[in-house]
Amino acid sequence: MALTSAEKQRRYRGRHLGVHGSKERIQLFVSVQTKAQLGRLARHYGYTITKLIEDLVKDAERAILDRLPIRQHSTYLDRHPQRMSTRSRAKSGKKPTGFRRCLVARLRCNHSRAGYAV
Repeated sequence: MALTSAEKQRRYRGRHLGVHGSKERIQLFVSVQTKAQLGRLARHYGYTITKLIEDLVKDAERAILDRLPIRQHSTYLDRHPQRMSTRSRAKSGKKPTGFRRCLVARLRCNHSRAGYAV
């Protein structure tokens, strides 16, 4: 008996979750501009978009941990993520920090190593 499309899709996704489920599937919506930027950055570094995002997140977290005192590392790592809407963030006066700063610093560092003017 032939497999249904849903069964084929389930098997495909199962094969791409990595060894012993070491990967997780996420789905998100980004602007067309952001998608194009991710594609350009990935091509520039010879990465897949997945690898690019993984490296950016790893570098951003490393930057946060480097700034935190060691005694606060476990608090940071054990804390469950809290959702804060853009509207709530605007009311609270908090600005997103760390990730954007880390991304800009990484791009500047990589461009300067590659001989690009920054």
